Amino acid sequence: MCLNSPSIQLTVNRSDTRRDRRGEKMLPGTSNTVGLLSFLGLLAIPIACYFLLPLIRSPLRRVPNAHWSSGLSSLWILWIRYRNRELAVLEEKHRQLGPIVRLGPDDLSISCYENGARTIYNGGFEKPHYYDFFSYYARKNAFCSLSRQDHSLRRKRITAAFTKTTLFASEPLYSLTQTILLERLLPILQQQAVSKEPADVLSLSYGLSLDLLTCFQFGLSSGSNFVQAPATLEPWVRHYEQRYCKEAFWPQELPTLTRCLNYLGIDMLPLSQYQSTQFLEDWLLGLCERAESVRLAAVQGRKMPACNTPAVYQLVKKGVDADLPNASPDAKRREIASELFDQMCLVLAYTIYYISQNPTAQERLRAELATLEPTCSMQEPDHVMSNEPKTDAATGGSRLPSPGSMDKLPYLSAVLKESFRMRPTSTPLPRVTPRDRPVSLAGVDGIPPGTRVNVFQWFIHRNPENYDQVDEWQPERWMKAEPKDGKVPLLWAFGGGSRMCVGVSLTQYRTLS
Repeated sequence: MCLNSPSIQLTVNRSDTRRDRRGEKMLPGTSNTVGLLSFLGLLAIPIACYFLLPLIRSPLRRVPNAHWSSGLSSLWILWIRYRNRELAVLEEKHRQLGPIVRLGPDDLSISCYENGARTIYNGGFEKPHYYDFFSYYARKNAFCSLSRQDHSLRRKRITAAFTKTTLFASEPLYSLTQTILLERLLPILQQQAVSKEPADVLSLSYGLSLDLLTCFQFGLSSGSNFVQAPATLEPWVRHYEQRYCKEAFWPQELPTLTRCLNYLGIDMLPLSQYQSTQFLEDWLLGLCERAESVRLAAVQGRKMPACNTPAVYQLVKKGVDADLPNASPDAKRREIASELFDQMCLVLAYTIYYISQNPTAQERLRAELATLEPTCSMQEPDHVMSNEPKTDAATGGSRLPSPGSMDKLPYLSAVLKESFRMRPTSTPLPRVTPRDRPVSLAGVDGIPPGTRVNVFQWFIHRNPENYDQVDEWQPERWMKAEPKDGKVPLLWAFGGGSRMCVGVSLTQYRTLS
């Protein structure tokens, strides 16, 4: 029989026809479609509530969103951070939206000091796991300690050596600084000036900063000597940059995901990062071993120059021995080394750059430095290039002005402050709001516990409300008798509160010298 016959068609229609509750006919398969749509609709309700309720009920809903999705997800800010565009993008967002901006569901950026950075850093807000990446030898140090208690324990090991009073009165530090500057650095500069060779000031400033730091920590004979061995500096800088590579984004911003991927055999960090970390750790352990040999020689009564004293190493070792009496010698060495790792600072290179671009500043600095005793002047080429020790009978063997006398020079101090203002660190210095109470920041009340807050020093130092001509290098702004609006210019280059950079006075000492 033909399938298109009326009898067959009638039978099919009768068998496939359904009626709804009102008795009306429904098309075949309609009930399944309606059921599926109903299920999806019911499923969409909790999903919508999950995403929309935080927007409606979150105390952060009053904070302007940097992106339309900031209240729902952190994907936007994570993408910005992955591309290393956070500073530039957020500077523009703050210019448009004000001193507080929402970056993610529980992630804020602050650009003001009063009721902002000052509240965060003076209030003892703890650090997030972002800082775990800065550990060495799989151990915490004062910089990456998350809790205030742990930080206090580690900071007290080294604080005494880094106070301004101790540094400016330290004979070993003065002696090694004089040796590095006058017997290592100046002959190189003089030779380049005579031969008219171009000088790589950036590399030279890296080497000088590292030499001054490591020789203070471990002693002149145990510290680095990159100034006179520039060929060894290039691999060091390369390993340092590879240690803090772009892929560091993963363990810093997404630590849980990174651990899960590692468990599955997927490592987000390149092999070069591990190799460079090992290189730096081995390098620092080598400095510690040389300093320990010098310390033991001194204990045995062997006389040595004051500049060879491993001042900071001895202090940290004493603290570690007291805190970890039962630890193995190897564990103690690694604990000591992790505490002594410092980050490089570009401010010296930028200071030299700014001065080189400003002849008036050069002349003013020369005139001010000429008032010191002994004077800060280079010797004749044949004398400077000599390998013999340089002494001055009138100053008892000292040819470098005292740090205290240089600290009193107003224009030199203004030059350093302005350089610190112009070129602070470029990291966001994140903190986490206290977990036991809400806080108020930048005019917004009720910011919930556990919220990440980020403050770039760049925002504070480039705020037009704090300075005139914020993008211009003007040391004179720090010397005005009547500052803008009657306020002394704000300098926040080293953080604040109990977790302020412990090396602030040493940085000033090194840059002054």
